[in-house]
Amino acid sequence: MKKNCLSILAIASISICSCLIVTENRVVGAKEESLSRKTSQNISPELRIKIDEWMKLLYSDDSAIRTSAVISLLGLNISTVYDSLIDILKNSENDDVRISLIKAFGFAGDDSRALDCMIDLIISEKEELRIASADALGNIRTKKAIEEMAGILLDKKKPIESRILVTGALAKTRSREAVEPLINVLESDNNDLQIAAHEALMQITKQSNGKVKSFWQEWWNRNRVKTREQWLEDIVDKLEEGSEKLKAENKRLRDEIVEKTIKILKTNKESDNIRPLIDALKSEYQAVRIYAAGELANHHNDPEVIKIFVNLISDNDTEIRVLAVNVLGKIGGVPELKNLILALQDKEIRVRESAARSLGRLGEKEAVFDLLSALSDTANSVVCAAAEALGELKAGEAVEPLIKLFSNKDPKVRESAIVALGKFQDNRAIEPLINSLKDKEERVRWYAADTLGKIGKKKAVLPLIALLSDESARVRESTAAALGLIGHESAVEPLIKLLEDVDNRVAEKAADMLLLIKCESLVLLDSIVNAFYAVEDYKRSKEILKKQINQYEGLPEYDHELWQSKKRLAKLYFSSNDCQKATLLYEELVTNFDDNIEIKHELVHCLKEAKQFDKLLSFLSLWIESLSVDNHMWWPEIYGIIEGLFNEGYFERVRTLIDDFEKKNPHLGGPELKSGFYDLRKQSMAEMSPQDEGA
Repeated sequence: MKKNCLSILAIASISICSCLIVTENRVVGAKEESLSRKTSQNISPELRIKIDEWMKLLYSDDSAIRTSAVISLLGLNISTVYDSLIDILKNSENDDVRISLIKAFGFAGDDSRALDCMIDLIISEKEELRIASADALGNIRTKKAIEEMAGILLDKKKPIESRILVTGALAKTRSREAVEPLINVLESDNNDLQIAAHEALMQITKQSNGKVKSFWQEWWNRNRVKTREQWLEDIVDKLEEGSEKLKAENKRLRDEIVEKTIKILKTNKESDNIRPLIDALKSEYQAVRIYAAGELANHHNDPEVIKIFVNLISDNDTEIRVLAVNVLGKIGGVPELKNLILALQDKEIRVRESAARSLGRLGEKEAVFDLLSALSDTANSVVCAAAEALGELKAGEAVEPLIKLFSNKDPKVRESAIVALGKFQDNRAIEPLINSLKDKEERVRWYAADTLGKIGKKKAVLPLIALLSDESARVRESTAAALGLIGHESAVEPLIKLLEDVDNRVAEKAADMLLLIKCESLVLLDSIVNAFYAVEDYKRSKEILKKQINQYEGLPEYDHELWQSKKRLAKLYFSSNDCQKATLLYEELVTNFDDNIEIKHELVHCLKEAKQFDKLLSFLSLWIESLSVDNHMWWPEIYGIIEGLFNEGYFERVRTLIDDFEKKNPHLGGPELKSGFYDLRKQSMAEMSPQDEGA
């Protein structure tokens, strides 16, 4: 009771009683009595009762009741009440009451009377009072309050704990006036104060210039001249930048969660347990759901999985519905077909498009009617998918509807219809396709030519030949391919001209197609060979020459031409060092062209390369016996072979060969070679053992 005497005196000063209330210590001054009487004259009896009740509530054990009582008293805006509260704040020994008063004054934001008291309390020895005062001062954002706090902050004689608390109070004000004082203490000897000042600066300015004073000072020199609005705009920009960073960080975290979740699912990949995948379909992350659905597709033989994908066709996520119809298109089966047909009515274009393609992959005729209806879809991409699906199904009833699409304004729709008709090979499409060769869109002409090639009717040849002069290289390439597929001889000369096209792909395609065309005329084949020779395409020249030989072999009327073709083919093999194939032809050619020294020389070269020395000696033996030509030139070849055998140690073989050749022609190619032969024979005999000689 004794410790509350001063407070009771303060309350008595505004009591509703006309006489002075005597406290336990009966300490009331004449001045307070006079003030009380003066106040009581201006306050109604009802209000006096309320004031008395609120004053008593200041000492409640409940902090909320205390705070409410203080706020109510302050709300009266009566100076004597205010003065009494200040007196309690200064002199009361009840710290709970004082803290409630501090919070209330801070809430009121009035710096006229309570400021000095709270400034004094911020350097109090009691931590609770310091903290409460700092927090309250942060709510008083007046210039005077900030100046008072700055004074404490910069005063090195003040306790460091109080100065640190002031930095927090200044940060709470968000005031420009607090910036420079905070910058000044960045060089404090106390690290905790530096950190607190830096954090306060970042809160006020939304900048992060580090703790170096010079950086902050430079920034402040640039920005102190700005208006408050401009500064606030900068802060907003900084906040927005921070928001973007936060979004980016949030996305990074989400991506990390997705990555780790999928990684966990992958560890279960080899297991037959599909429960984790089914559970993952409920994930809030789309990427996880899509991965899980994709993995579940590998278990499509499981009835539960099929049911899951059927249900996913009605999922809220478009990506999942697209995936579901794609998977069901691969699984197959009538139950899934019905659900895919329903998906043709989905609100999302991509789902309808995927459903149409899946129905085409399934190959079930049951879907034809619905796909024909899809040709009238409002989305052209769906129309394209439906057209291509009908092409896969090869339904005859789709031909006319697809032909009607040739007049569609969208070139992609025209393309899709043309591609689809290429699967039918229906004669009804020929005339419309020929007309499409004149379409203004490059790709339409390209696909029209391609489709005519697949249908393969002679009627399309002349229009296609005319298209070989198209300005588009892709169209010319497609047209050349079409002519090759049709395979009519009338396309040979136009394709030969195309071998010199400015576009290499076109020239290559024309060359390939010339190989495909089956010509009945050997002369026409010759013209193709000559064309390939002209462009130095010897590989394809071989192919045509082989075709000539195979096609006309055994026909006496073509003997001369065939021998010439064989000579050309042998020469090509020889030039490419394909000695094995060249030898087979040369062996045949030397019998027909006995006087052709070039052919013989090339055969000798090929046999040497193939190391077929026995066969070569047989030919050389025949040639030196022939009297029709001068065969003196072959003796050096014979000598070279025998010398090689000697060097390899075949001494008996060397002696026998020389003896045989001497019997056929004692001159052995002339004095010089004869001497060489004799030396080889003599050395061979010397190298042979007596046993060898006896043998």
